[in-house]
Amino acid sequence: MPQLEQLYTFPSQIFWLVVTFVGLFLFLRAVALPKVTEVLDARRRKIEGDLEKASALKADAEKALAQYQAAVAKGREQAQALLRKVGDEAQAKATAAQDALGQTLAQRIKSAEERIDGARKAAVANVERISAEIAQAAAERLIGLKVDTATAASAVGAVARERGV
Repeated sequence: MPQLEQLYTFPSQIFWLVVTFVGLFLFLRAVALPKVTEVLDARRRKIEGDLEKASALKADAEKALAQYQAAVAKGREQAQALLRKVGDEAQAKATAAQDALGQTLAQRIKSAEERIDGARKAAVANVERISAEIAQAAAERLIGLKVDTATAASAVGAVARERGV
């Protein structure tokens, strides 16, 4: 049995172990390892390419985001400027309308005051005329003296000026 005869079979087993190991080593070094290295290099290149693409896409996304934010900021500024312009125009129109209304009211008030003053003067003149007629009639009935209209009117006017009417 060869297992029991170690002295005779051991050196041949060692020899074949070394030959097989060297053969396997040469096979792996010449054939298998270059293919494995080639696959690993291809995988590394693909990963690096993907990372470069991802980096480029990230840069593009950041650029697009910056452009979007700039557009939003510009839009907000334009909207605020438009609101200010519309507000200023509305304020100007309101001020102009208020001034026009103020002028119209001032003219109406002046016209009304003139009419009131005219009516007051007419009323005072009418009261003076009636007072003069009454004074003339009273003088004629009470003392039997006929007073002319101009004298009665001047007497009533003097009394009215004295009283501040």
